[in-house]
Amino acid sequence: MAEPTLYERLGGIFAIAAVVDNFSDRLLGNPKISEANPELHAWHTVSYTGRLPGLKWLRTLWLASLAGGPFAYTGRELRDAHFDLKISPAVFDEVAAELSRTLDEFRVPEREKGEVLGAFAGWRGEVTAGSEPGAVNWRRWR
Repeated sequence: MAEPTLYERLGGIFAIAAVVDNFSDRLLGNPKISEANPELHAWHTVSYTGRLPGLKWLRTLWLASLAGGPFAYTGRELRDAHFDLKISPAVFDEVAAELSRTLDEFRVPEREKGEVLGAFAGWRGEVTAGSEPGAVNWRRWR
């Protein structure tokens, strides 16, 4: 018998959506994240107005897909979606810490928590690419 996927061990789409909902709200309340740089602060306070439900849905879809669920993430490439926000490695690490705290709040077992955080960490370079001095997102012009 095959071992259950991470998606199944996390409790499926409803459990993942609950975690993402809480996590997303926590990000907005964390000044180390929401006020980390002018681009990110403007996105959180002006640009995203009315878009948070869709963002939560995309995050849920992304995590469910990453965890081996029966979904395909269809949003923008993470590098493209985050490039202009100039998210620094320090801010990425704070987002990861917030994700860790959220997983603790939901009592996600250590094994699954480690797998989620490990998968999340694998995207660090893509998400923080815009913070590099002189960085240009060449993929925009393909």
